[in-house]
Amino acid sequence: MNVAERIVRLIALHDNVRDPAAVTLNSTWEDLGLNSLDLCEVFLQAEREFDTEISEEDCESFATVKDLVENLSRNFYTK
Repeated sequence: MNVAERIVRLIALHDNVRDPAAVTLNSTWEDLGLNSLDLCEVFLQAEREFDTEISEEDCESFATVKDLVENLSRNFYTK
């Protein structure tokens, strides 16, 4: 399973996602119904999933699922 598939699955499993089947790379956090607290939970889960850290500045810049996937894909330490 690649980074994108793992992140889409991780987000779809979040309790507050409106429609888990509708999670795509182009989904915005607003589309998914996630607020800032939900996003913190998603980013922490992603850090655990990939055994890496995401900077606060990066987290604030993510507008879509794809932004998170691209950040993790570029990270040398992503496992």
